[in-house]
Amino acid sequence: MRKCIASGLFSVVAAFLIAVSGEGVVAQEKKGNAPKFLYGHEFQVRTGKKPDFNKDTPRKGIEFYLEESLSAVIAISETGSLAIAPAGQIGTDHRCKWLTGHDLGARKIGEVEFTQRTKKYGVELYRDLGSNRLVYICESGSIAFAPVPAGLVTEKGPRYHHASEMRIREAGETNFERAKKIGMEVFKDENTGGLIYITETGGIATSPAPATPPDPLSPAPTKALYAWDLRVRGADESEFSDKTKHIGVEIFEDPNAGNQLIYITETGCIAIAPNPGMLSETKGMTWKPGMTLKARKAGEKDFKNAKKYGIEVFVDNRTGNLVFIDDTGSIAVLPKQ
Repeated sequence: MRKCIASGLFSVVAAFLIAVSGEGVVAQEKKGNAPKFLYGHEFQVRTGKKPDFNKDTPRKGIEFYLEESLSAVIAISETGSLAIAPAGQIGTDHRCKWLTGHDLGARKIGEVEFTQRTKKYGVELYRDLGSNRLVYICESGSIAFAPVPAGLVTEKGPRYHHASEMRIREAGETNFERAKKIGMEVFKDENTGGLIYITETGGIATSPAPATPPDPLSPAPTKALYAWDLRVRGADESEFSDKTKHIGVEIFEDPNAGNQLIYITETGCIAIAPNPGMLSETKGMTWKPGMTLKARKAGEKDFKNAKKYGIEVFVDNRTGNLVFIDDTGSIAVLPKQ
């Protein structure tokens, strides 16, 4: 596993549009109150095995919103990937600073070893000065927040931590007979001390690392806990109907990372949340009003042609966590405060 460090990259990526309140939010018919648009960024993201930034390096657009009623900062990429963080003081400096980048290998089901043929995803690490959060962004468009650690450095690489194969049922499936398998790798980012999860489809998430790493040659299997079949309206659906999309979500426990909870959808999108230790006997989900958000592609200066994404919000009754899921299958979790 090698680390990519860009040479000659400018140190700060400016927000590409001055924040205009509400500009990126679609009117919410029978959905929740519209989040407040904060600002947007364009991020350069190298593809796997590309060591240097250049004029042809792809860019990804990400928008930042504030959902005051849920005390959450929401980031959404141009591909519809979601990241959620607790709302805090938003700084007046909305620039984003590039820190470092990694190539992360993600084996498909059946790949026993990492080889030259193993898919490598480019993942860049930025620091968003407005929210004062770290932002990981994958070449797939998947994004994840992480806290800024006290001992943050930028000259180290990722270290392989563990891996898992998980069975994910599609919506409507009640057993695992036809469930698809999705491979997941976990690396420790030696720059932050935290873990980076990446699935074979390019979904990423972050979590704290355990004090003692597992044996990478014999990690414990993840434990399936429960599952959901969630209805997620599209951007232009004001009400639920028999045409509303259903998305399957599985929840696992990861014994290799302090029993963290893994939320993974049938599309391979992933989110990680702390395990409360004792799950409530109240099962299922409590629906909260959803929202529709816009996300511009890199290079778009206004929201005229921006893609719209429908997002539903649920309370996981077993944990009290807030779960955000959109019509692409992207998922993000805000732990119970």
